[in-house]
Amino acid sequence: MLSHNQKVLDILEQAEPNLPVIGLFATIGYPIFYIVWKEILPQPYENLLLRLIEAVISLPWLFYPSLPKKLKDLFPAYFALSLPILLPFFFYFMLLKNEWSLAWAMSSMGGLLILILIVYDWLLICIISTLGFAMAYGAVLYLDGHVSYAQFQWDYIPTYFFALFGGIIASHRKQSAHTSKITLLKSLSGSIAHEMRNPLNSITNAIASVHAKLPEKPQDDISSESYFISHSSLVSIHHVIEESSSTLNRANKIIDSILTSMQGGEVGTKGFIRLRGFEAINDAVNSYSFSDLEEKKLITVNKIQNFDFFGDRDLFSYVIFNLLKNALYYKNKPDFSIEISSDAIPAANIIRVRDSGPGIPKSKREQIFDNFYSSNKKGGNGLGLSFCRRVIQSFGGSIVCNSKEGEWTEFTITLPKYDSKRIQEIKSKILGGKRILVTDDHISNRLILSKYLTEMSCQYDLAENGKQALGLLSENRYDLIFMDFEMPLMNGDMVVKFIRSAQGIDPALAFHYIQTPIIGITSLPENEANERGLSCGMNEVLAKPLKRADIKRVTEKYFFSESVFIKNDQDEIINGKRILLVDDNTTSRKFMSMVLRHYGCIVKQAIHGKEALDALEQEDYDLVIMDVEMPVMNGIEATKAIRKGDYFTRFSAFSTLPIIGLTGNTDNTSVQNMKEAGMNYHLGKPVFKDDLLSTIAVMLNNHTYRNRTMNSQNAVPPEQTEAQFWKAFENEKILDLSTINSLKEIGGDELIESLFETFIIDCEKQTKELADADARKDMKQADQILHTLKGSTESIGANKMYVLSKHLNEGMHQGKWPENQSWMDIFKAVTEETVKELQNQARQ
Repeated sequence: MLSHNQKVLDILEQAEPNLPVIGLFATIGYPIFYIVWKEILPQPYENLLLRLIEAVISLPWLFYPSLPKKLKDLFPAYFALSLPILLPFFFYFMLLKNEWSLAWAMSSMGGLLILILIVYDWLLICIISTLGFAMAYGAVLYLDGHVSYAQFQWDYIPTYFFALFGGIIASHRKQSAHTSKITLLKSLSGSIAHEMRNPLNSITNAIASVHAKLPEKPQDDISSESYFISHSSLVSIHHVIEESSSTLNRANKIIDSILTSMQGGEVGTKGFIRLRGFEAINDAVNSYSFSDLEEKKLITVNKIQNFDFFGDRDLFSYVIFNLLKNALYYKNKPDFSIEISSDAIPAANIIRVRDSGPGIPKSKREQIFDNFYSSNKKGGNGLGLSFCRRVIQSFGGSIVCNSKEGEWTEFTITLPKYDSKRIQEIKSKILGGKRILVTDDHISNRLILSKYLTEMSCQYDLAENGKQALGLLSENRYDLIFMDFEMPLMNGDMVVKFIRSAQGIDPALAFHYIQTPIIGITSLPENEANERGLSCGMNEVLAKPLKRADIKRVTEKYFFSESVFIKNDQDEIINGKRILLVDDNTTSRKFMSMVLRHYGCIVKQAIHGKEALDALEQEDYDLVIMDVEMPVMNGIEATKAIRKGDYFTRFSAFSTLPIIGLTGNTDNTSVQNMKEAGMNYHLGKPVFKDDLLSTIAVMLNNHTYRNRTMNSQNAVPPEQTEAQFWKAFENEKILDLSTINSLKEIGGDELIESLFETFIIDCEKQTKELADADARKDMKQADQILHTLKGSTESIGANKMYVLSKHLNEGMHQGKWPENQSWMDIFKAVTEETVKELQNQARQ
């Protein structure tokens, strides 16, 4: 009985959107068609009373959406009883009374098609049709004493069955698609609900932990009362908050990955980094939301041999979470246990997750990785292991199941070695999506860097001075920037300060560039270079000439490392700013207001767009944070009204006021709608503190300072005396063939000849200018010439001339003439040697 009731409810649920339409058709159609068949196209038989009865029976269908709840609860039974009477009975009764006329044969097939649209189950369609025909046949037989077949034609039979079975097939296909969609949505919602359960449990525990550290809640409202929190408790509270934020970020990432996967997309590899196997396993196990402490005691983690692998920490945690969840389903089995081990063999890295559960039949060990397969477990959604396999495959590995029924089940995850060809392929694909800016005024340096980046599959753009770099930065999104220090028009220091200040750059790009790694490249003395790099906002400095190993180390560090290299300090940036916060969600307003006020902001709140317009008319604000979905006037409408300015008589900054949108929909269409409305930037919900503060800082175009550790490329060498330098200088090789060979690899002999020719002309000219400056004792001029020569000689591979130029430049930079009185003669001699050797190289 329960299954029949459920079947009726399922049919009613699907038919529900069409019930008023069908009810309207019946209520009005039955009486109107009496006129059609009686007066316009006369038929042998018509019955107005029957049609009016049918119209009355259909009234509850027409008014179904407005029925009181008690009547709606009774409607399924009414639906099951009235359906055969409204459709098959009426049409078959009229067909038989009109002695199988062609008009009613066609009408009865129309009624049959309407029935098929309402009832998707082929067996029920046949039963209801048969029942309706039997009722109609009995009624006619009772009323007339016989049933006439005067106009019956045998052609009706195949036509009728063709309409019946064709309609059933079409309806079945539609219902199958609908059922698949519902199954998908149920599985998806179940999977997301499960993924949210872990972070929500963690946050619940975090709140309890914070609550335990705080003093008791005061019973009375005594604002003057002070409370004490110990240093360790304060540190613990901050730690809990940071962990909770990390947990929410992880949940968002996993849900996004699941949604992408369900839409047929690949698991995103953009955030893949180098991870340690044993540590990643431990982190996952410790982060899992066990139902009690006894559950965790069932798990043992063994490190046979540790290893590095390439992947995403959060997605890897998802895989471990899912395997644990599946295994713990059988935790009540006697002597149940779970063992997780990490091992490394010559060909691969191995993780094994073994439980002592009931085992899995051999026929199902591959099937369990199919979408929607759930082994009939209570609460299972059939997406977990399927998505786990996709995750591990995105890591370049595989996951398989082995089992002995009644004893154990073991999942074996095989991951490629970190330095394997497969991982290099994945890295190359990721690097192919990276865009890098190289800024250097020497073409040879740009060419060398471009060659190294090409070898790593990176996209790159080249700029030969600071102004050109800023133009490219304002138009494109770069993931890494190489910046020379000393350049014409605008040096690298100024460019980096401008980038970090976020002034004059599109907000979306500016927010990105606060965190973008910037690597200084220079021939300056290391101490000076590091000091200048630190002060302007560079992450680290590389010494010229750049080597292939330098670039590989930088890309590994900034693209594939888990470390955070830039930390923003926004206390002074947003302190004292007036911010209008517009959001209908009370909790959201409280959270953001609390954060902003903590950092010194003056916050005014509004619950919808109309209130925001009134607030702007009354007072001036530095920035508006605007939710998109709100009652009365939503964020899009409010932003358009602000930008238009017609609403205001006092407020005049409506066209330039920064507006940050808040939205839960970050698809391309929603983002485009926000931009077109006039919002400067948007943040996706949930909003995290650091993102909120950084975005506000960027939007206000203020300088953002950051703390970082600058890593020196080499140890600082002991200082040489002047005499020691000149003695060592005699043994320097004239040319650096490695640099020259790199240039040859890039452009061949034709490029080398062109570069050498240009260098020789410039070098001889600059040597003469240097001699004139020496004769006039013009130290400033000599310093500028030597700096230029230092860069050009280094780039071309003129080693001895570079060493000499660098030494002389460093001394003059400090305001000291060389102690060696013959320095100019030595310089000329080295120039001649260099030119001669370069000419020999060009002829080879």
